[in-house]
Amino acid sequence: MQPFPFRLLPDSAEIVDGRLQVGGCDLIDLAGEFGTPLFVYDEQHLRDRCREAVAVFGDGVAYATKAFLCTAMARL
Repeated sequence: MQPFPFRLLPDSAEIVDGRLQVGGCDLIDLAGEFGTPLFVYDEQHLRDRCREAVAVFGDGVAYATKAFLCTAMARL
């Protein structure tokens, strides 16, 4: 089995005491609290990627709601 490519994770992802954290949140703890499957988004990472897209492609960049839409995501 190949190790998971760390470059696919958000910038804030890190291993702390052998456990994966994203945005300072322990994913095992989150799975225990909310169950699985669980989608975890790092707001700062999303904002950074959005700014990056606007910087490259201009102000006409828009979020594709087909990708995932909820109130919190739309507010970003």
